[in-house]
Amino acid sequence: MQYFFLAALAGLLSWVARVLIIPPSLCRCRPSESCWPSDLAWNRLNTSIDGNLVRLRPVGHVCHPPTLDRKACNELLHLTRDSGWRASRPEALQDWVWESGSSANETCFVEESSETPCHQGHVSHYSATVKSPWHVQEAVIFAKQHNLRLVIKNTGHDGSGRSASPDSFQIHTHLLKGIQYHANFVAKGETSPSGPAVTVGAGVMHWELYEKGSQDGYIIVGGECPTVGAAGGFLQGGGISSFLSYVRGLAVDNVLEFQVVMANGALVTANHLKNKDLFWALRGGGGGTFGVVTQVTLRVYPDDPAVMSTISLSSPHPDDAFWKRGVTGLLTMLQAFNHHNVSGQFILDPSSNPSLHARLILYFMNNTEVSAVEKRIMRHLSHLSDNGLSHELYSKFLPKVSSSFRMTPDIYPDNYGIIQSSMLVSNQLFTSPEGPARMAETLSKFPLDPKDILFTSNLGGRVNVKSDYTSMHPAWRHSAQLINFVKGVEPSFDGKRKALEQLNNVQMSILYSLESGFKVSYVNLGDPSEKDFHYVYWGDNYKRLAKIKKSVDKDGLFITRLGVGSDIWDEEGMCGLRGRPPALPVST
Repeated sequence: MQYFFLAALAGLLSWVARVLIIPPSLCRCRPSESCWPSDLAWNRLNTSIDGNLVRLRPVGHVCHPPTLDRKACNELLHLTRDSGWRASRPEALQDWVWESGSSANETCFVEESSETPCHQGHVSHYSATVKSPWHVQEAVIFAKQHNLRLVIKNTGHDGSGRSASPDSFQIHTHLLKGIQYHANFVAKGETSPSGPAVTVGAGVMHWELYEKGSQDGYIIVGGECPTVGAAGGFLQGGGISSFLSYVRGLAVDNVLEFQVVMANGALVTANHLKNKDLFWALRGGGGGTFGVVTQVTLRVYPDDPAVMSTISLSSPHPDDAFWKRGVTGLLTMLQAFNHHNVSGQFILDPSSNPSLHARLILYFMNNTEVSAVEKRIMRHLSHLSDNGLSHELYSKFLPKVSSSFRMTPDIYPDNYGIIQSSMLVSNQLFTSPEGPARMAETLSKFPLDPKDILFTSNLGGRVNVKSDYTSMHPAWRHSAQLINFVKGVEPSFDGKRKALEQLNNVQMSILYSLESGFKVSYVNLGDPSEKDFHYVYWGDNYKRLAKIKKSVDKDGLFITRLGVGSDIWDEEGMCGLRGRPPALPVST
């Protein structure tokens, strides 16, 4: 007995010794510096995580010298368009424009000329492709011990480059699978059950959870993109469901418990009773900021039937009638159906210049009769016909609402990269008599290119229920819509630079002009160049978030671009600007 106690104590002291160090240093270690881990150190880490350490090269390296392989490059061209493949690859991001930086031409894009050299860019040098919480703990301790720039990647769906950084070490959580249903979940430390729930590993994607839930008759509040992770940045940034949030709230409103690896390597539980401040911060404070989430437990709901109806209209040359009657009419319909607890999504899709395609998708939950639904819709369509606007109505019955979202991974078009942005629209504006017309007028000034898309996400309803248990910007609780913009980017350094400049200097200025003094955005889909991110993403909640961040990660191991605590670091999270800098590494 004494032997086992001493062995356990020795192991504990060894663990503590690796974590509780060290005098400060201003910058993190880079591969060119002597403090960078030796090959022996990397090998030891690889052994400790059961051989799951991977050395990374950019996805496109086979398409560029000195590792050019034309056959392999041709095979890669199709694969890189598959979001499921990109999710599985630690060296790939979904929004590949973030595989390179914003200030230096260090690209290695597959679509670029094969004459251009390949640079590592923002692709990590090593990845711990973790398969258990223990692997995560070992990787976190290693990063802290060696003062490495640590990034967390799940599926790589990230519009601001938070899942990548130059000269970094990555933890790839995509293989943390597992789905467990609970008929009546009881959180740790609690005695009262919380009702039906599901516990999922950090690497579970929405399509996997929708598919499993459909078999067992439940659904979560999740997103429409099938390869987005259910427990990663989507959830920790808020999580919107176009078809369920209006009646069930945000995804983050439905979290019952997190399991998290902290900056000191400890594995902890966070819920309403245990680590309450951490629980609050994780529910809206953004992914990759407070720790590495290894699993989460979510409320589930019946996978009810629904009727989904789409009203669409197109114009080869959008004129005043298209905007003032057509778009205003669709937004007025959305406003009216929201009053009857029907959620919807408005979409602007410029298939080619100057033509525009406008659609309104309505979700009639717990409905089974298509004819009855269309009868309700037809009452609102006369104004389109009266103004000579040609339109189409299409409806389909979904025996289970999840059937609309259990799809194969997205296939991106050729030569397509994206950056994203968003803006909230208040209840005060959208529900006013002139609200839809004002939105249409603003959108008519908004420049859209053929590979762009603009769409709304329905807030209001249950999203407007006040909650002190989430760290979302308080304005979410009195907002009606979220306008989302996805901008196509030419696959080059100059293409990315020009797209970011137009987005920040022109397009977001137009959107924010809709409501003077009301400037609120969604951290998961925010302008990557947003200077006022503290207020725009979190408002008055930022002060508490920053305080929690300092208490759980005082050395700033977990830093993300435009994330909580990032303001005391440079843009890449490599060097501290003020405050207590990171720890000096231990040489091996």
